[in-house]
Amino acid sequence: MNNLNHEKKTQTVSYEMGETVFVLLTCTEEDDPESFYYYKQFEKKEGMILEVIQHPRLQYRVKFGQAEAVLYHEELTNGKQLDAQKIVTDNQEGWERVNVEWYTQKEVADLLGVSKATVYHYGKQKKIIKILDPHRSHKEARYQKAEVDRLVYDKQSFPTGMSPNEVAKRLGLSVQSVYKYIQDGLIKAEAVPYGDERTIYVISESAFEEAAGVLKPSGSQRPKRFEYYYPSHDIVLFQKFHSRKVPEARVIRNKDHEWGFYLANIQKWLSFEEGIRLYQLKPVYPIHQSTFEYKGYVELEIPKDAVVLYPFLDYLYETWGMENIRLREQDYTVVLFIRAGERPLTTKSFIAEDILPFLIQGDIYIEEDQLILRSAYRKTSLELPIELLERITELAVQEGISMSKWIEQKLSYLLK
Repeated sequence: MNNLNHEKKTQTVSYEMGETVFVLLTCTEEDDPESFYYYKQFEKKEGMILEVIQHPRLQYRVKFGQAEAVLYHEELTNGKQLDAQKIVTDNQEGWERVNVEWYTQKEVADLLGVSKATVYHYGKQKKIIKILDPHRSHKEARYQKAEVDRLVYDKQSFPTGMSPNEVAKRLGLSVQSVYKYIQDGLIKAEAVPYGDERTIYVISESAFEEAAGVLKPSGSQRPKRFEYYYPSHDIVLFQKFHSRKVPEARVIRNKDHEWGFYLANIQKWLSFEEGIRLYQLKPVYPIHQSTFEYKGYVELEIPKDAVVLYPFLDYLYETWGMENIRLREQDYTVVLFIRAGERPLTTKSFIAEDILPFLIQGDIYIEEDQLILRSAYRKTSLELPIELLERITELAVQEGISMSKWIEQKLSYLLK
């Protein structure tokens, strides 16, 4: 790692003074946020070569309007792609790694088993020390070796197991929910000191299996709040956001169960923080209302590609409030449990007939501009021996369903 490979490679002939060039984005925002935003400010702008810098590597001082930048040869193009090839080597002044106490951003990422973006944030958080390079003498960010080695050593001394983030992905939960379950004792985890003030948690395989039996969502259970509500950001799945830059963005989770936005107009997913920072996204409507008196639920299952899905959800979130809705996202459909009740129908974006084909349990109709939902259930009570009730409770827990649901399933089977 401390010696570069000095094999020969090819590089294009340098641009000339006064030549017109354009910036190439040679990295992604995820790989290297700092370099990405440095390039981004000059994207699509025409620049002019002011100075050719041959050492330590081929660079140029380029003027873009009133601004100037120092860029590497491979970060520029003249749009012709016709440069002849010449032979150069990496063995140039300033690029030997012998006895130099630093790691590149990629080396740090490989050593710690994290992404380059995480390395960037470690530097911002002062966990590791970034070496300043105002003249961009080195293409990739560099970090002092001592702090990186300390983190590697700390990581190697950790007990084996899964992180809360890994558990969240495997169970389909939010990371915040996993931390709450750790604090509540529902997930057994070993607390490990990390650095001066931080504590991290490690979950063994046996602890994970035990937690999975209790916490993993079951298709026979009503959705739990963590499946569709993210309290720290006060957002719900498929909630509508917008800004002056973006006409419509929807709250979704990516394949790693990370909360963010999907921008349909550019077909791009953004983390929640990126959506707020880069596009100034704001919610279109409030999502909270008072909780209805319990009169049962109406159940629907709506395909994700159904035209009525988003208008119906927008109406429910704004008018009924997320307190009266339970939602579960599946591969191709969205399952809804809505508290029975009635509310003014304040939108013309759908009618009752649009949602009736997706009704599973209950009844939906409109009367005098009120949307009325009636449950197919009627609350009752049964007096049973305590021993029988305790046995039913045990069996319901084993199947991951409520006692009422267990009784309903058994009665339905007997009455067939």
